[in-house]
Amino acid sequence: MTHRSPPPAAPDGAYAGRILGGRYQLTGRIAAGGMAEVWEARDSVLGRPVAVKLLYPHLAVDASLVQRFRAEAVAAARLHHPSIVSIYDTISEGGTEAIVMELIRGRTLRTFLDERGPLDPADAVDIGAEVADALHAAHCAGVVHRDVKPANILLCDDDRVMVTDFGIAKIYDDTDLTQTGIMLGSVKYLSPEQVESDPVDGRSDIYSLGIVLYEGLTGVPPFTGDSAASMALARLHTRPAPPRQLRPTIPPTLEAVILRCLALDPADRYLTALELRDALLATKVRSLAGRRDPDPTAYADRTQIGLGFHPEPAGRPDPGPAEPLEPGPRRRRRRSLTPIFVTAMVVAALAVTGALIWKTTQGQELLERVQQGTNLSIPGAVRDDALAISDVHTFDPPPGDGKEIDDRAPLLVDGNPATGWNTEGYDTRKLGGIKPGVGIWVKLNRATKVRHVRVATAVKGWSAEVRVARAPGATIDDWGPAAATATDIQGDADFDAGGTEGQYVLIWITDLGPPAGTGKWGSHDYGITLNEVTVTGG
Repeated sequence: MTHRSPPPAAPDGAYAGRILGGRYQLTGRIAAGGMAEVWEARDSVLGRPVAVKLLYPHLAVDASLVQRFRAEAVAAARLHHPSIVSIYDTISEGGTEAIVMELIRGRTLRTFLDERGPLDPADAVDIGAEVADALHAAHCAGVVHRDVKPANILLCDDDRVMVTDFGIAKIYDDTDLTQTGIMLGSVKYLSPEQVESDPVDGRSDIYSLGIVLYEGLTGVPPFTGDSAASMALARLHTRPAPPRQLRPTIPPTLEAVILRCLALDPADRYLTALELRDALLATKVRSLAGRRDPDPTAYADRTQIGLGFHPEPAGRPDPGPAEPLEPGPRRRRRRSLTPIFVTAMVVAALAVTGALIWKTTQGQELLERVQQGTNLSIPGAVRDDALAISDVHTFDPPPGDGKEIDDRAPLLVDGNPATGWNTEGYDTRKLGGIKPGVGIWVKLNRATKVRHVRVATAVKGWSAEVRVARAPGATIDDWGPAAATATDIQGDADFDAGGTEGQYVLIWITDLGPPAGTGKWGSHDYGITLNEVTVTGG
């Protein structure tokens, strides 16, 4: 593999004002890369701004390359996902090859890391989860990105995270281009199977995303070298230094996820990008519990920008040489140990969080409530058979409007019983007589037998049922029969689901209990707050 510098971009005035396809008027260059440059343009037909990617003229004369450029653009146009940049059109006229796509306002993750330094762990999880979700959608459509790197991840001004360049990623399969067309920036993120020219699937993108997260958290890539070739080959012969060796404040659970992504053998990585997404979110829900980096001195400046990202640490420890791999065939890690390790880290993190809560003012208030006989769960008292929760959503099917204080839903699983999710206010304890119930569901890391669903709340006199399903339903009937039902609950609830198997657990509230007091729910008297949920089973 050799590095070839990109040709000089055309001057801004060279294309400015030019109209492509009879409708796209180029207004200004946005960026220039190794194969193309990107211009902002105005779509005169639909009256909207767009981005136009122009293949460099010296590449546009290569018939086979142009054919693949068009074919992959068409394939990428089939992808529909909130975190994938949409492809609108392709143009081939007068020796010009171009792709017209959605215009995104923001910056690349590459630019952010270069300017501001490593990410806060919680932000890294958010970015990684959104990218993984986008990759899963692409993989389901039969498209493997093959070039996941910070330069292809966009941090939008409206706080979205998007993935771009699906259209030309497969071009890198070409033997000649693999030798002459890959830029040095891409080599850092290649999977071992790409280096060895083996067939690739979605797990190759998972590996590359693991490198992005590693660099995003530590400030350095896991593999380095004096040349593109040595950098690429390093991943075949060495293990990366554990991320916490470079930055000790990275949660152990997050480190475990990244290292699994970087497994040499694809079979030892996450099987799908969706599985990776769920694993990332589980580290935030259970380990990070929504908290930022616990070491306030680790950064020279804590100024927040964009998605809450923070600049580079004042000093970066030297990770030392990477650990060499033992010679011989690729060793297969015992994957069955990974969930056990992650679960152990989750429980330990929650226990520490619970202990710290008691030292806060809220914790002292909770202690007083417990001493006065209020039935409320103790922070950190998590059973060691608790199941990892990867997502949480409210459930308000018709005749409801589909939303029920959605922004507070994560507080039900943040490990802090001083916070919680609450319903809207209603005129009667039976939800105003306008609907049979309202609820909230959690997604487990995997389908399993659910034994108990424990809900912490100070509310007395409420009623609910628990339903367990393999997929979330659109209506209450879609969730199947109730696995457990309880009425007139006096505070905390322990629903015995009896080993019902599924991955989604719904808490369906049918009675809000007595009025909570004037002003509690605005102009309404009835509502309920649930502080924490724990699911056990296996």
